[in-house]
Amino acid sequence: MREKSIEQFEAVFERASIPVLNIERLELARIAVVCKHDPLDESALRIARHLQQRFGSHVEVFYSRRADRERIASQAAGLSLCDEPFDSTAELVGQLSITGAELLILPEPADAPARVVDLDALVLGSAPPVLVFRQPVEDPAQVFAGILHALSGNFRQTRNFSYSFTLVEHGGRIELLHVINRDELEPVCQTLRLEAGDQDADALIQRIQQHAERYLRAVLAASRDAPCQVGYRLAVGSVVQTVQNEVRHGDWGLLVVGRHEQGRSHVSAEDYQLMHLIRDVPVLAL
Repeated sequence: MREKSIEQFEAVFERASIPVLNIERLELARIAVVCKHDPLDESALRIARHLQQRFGSHVEVFYSRRADRERIASQAAGLSLCDEPFDSTAELVGQLSITGAELLILPEPADAPARVVDLDALVLGSAPPVLVFRQPVEDPAQVFAGILHALSGNFRQTRNFSYSFTLVEHGGRIELLHVINRDELEPVCQTLRLEAGDQDADALIQRIQQHAERYLRAVLAASRDAPCQVGYRLAVGSVVQTVQNEVRHGDWGLLVVGRHEQGRSHVSAEDYQLMHLIRDVPVLAL
């Protein structure tokens, strides 16, 4: 009975982890930037101009009513400035809804009163993925030279991979990191009417690792013509701690979390924590 249940779980996981055979590159034709009359505005505009040069994007700048419009206009010279400032996150989401932007760049000041925008509401309410950063960025190319893409366990990543493979600099590198949270296997064992013992957990971990590696190898094969280095790593443990350690000790310029489906972000509990906890490098919340 136990073996049959594990085999049934394996079959379900197999169907959910069909290898990706084609990774579409995005055009990034339209990019939005939020300015708040904060020193980080300069970095946001610097990133936007870098991407504009790479992709020929149309960049539109949105600004808080608390900001000095003339100063923002001067800083954003050569870019498109939104006609009206926003008073709230809801207003900003409404403005963004008509832009068709494929990426949103958001500075997140350390001083809470200066933030103006509710990051959670913006990520969940706006269409484009949000690139949030909390430290000044002097060289935008370094942000996209090394990308750590933290995968969620569902493996519905077909379009989500596109953001990493589009944004990475020529000659840069991408690391796909999939973490298996052992603590989450107990409910799975209970669902399968298994005893949540070490043997059952180890068996599930082994099979999940096998399928995950099969999937990630297929991604590597699909990216063989990409002008960058691509690698992957499987780990067992706490998702948040594992990703935090990798960011802390690895040479990464950008962390990618979450998934984007049907024009909206879907952020797991672990991705949500990472989106708020990681401060040394920008985070792209898909």
